[in-house]
Amino acid sequence: MTAQRTPEEEILTWCGVIAQLSRTRAKKIIADADLPYPLFILLRHFCHDPERKWTVSQLTEAFETGQSGMTKRVQKLIDLGYLATNADEQDARIKWIHVTSRGRALRDQLLNTLAPDQSSLFANWKKRDVEDLHRHLFTLKTYLDEHRDSIVTGI
Repeated sequence: MTAQRTPEEEILTWCGVIAQLSRTRAKKIIADADLPYPLFILLRHFCHDPERKWTVSQLTEAFETGQSGMTKRVQKLIDLGYLATNADEQDARIKWIHVTSRGRALRDQLLNTLAPDQSSLFANWKKRDVEDLHRHLFTLKTYLDEHRDSIVTGI
């Protein structure tokens, strides 16, 4: 007999499964690109708000990862010309990282490559169902993002 799972547990489990399956699909689709998938994700992050500048510390916090790994990924994107840095006006030790026009162009190209497959996933969905799912996932994502340190245990 299988253990009964709550709808909440299944939602979070399924989100993880969906993330893994969609990541695997995307990796296959852009496998021939000059940019490995993890670097594409970081580049896409910068392009969400292309005017925003980030420090490595801010990126480390946003991605919930280690600073040395983030520094290496950022440096690879800088070396490829997809990101650039500016020194802070008050403290030259601080480097502000931003996406370049070349980085935005590559992100756009890769998104266009992924678009047909992503659209096909929802081709048989009603527009209202896509909108409802989008709204609910946005609510969940926002809550988790805004409550990263509010972990509840011992219920």
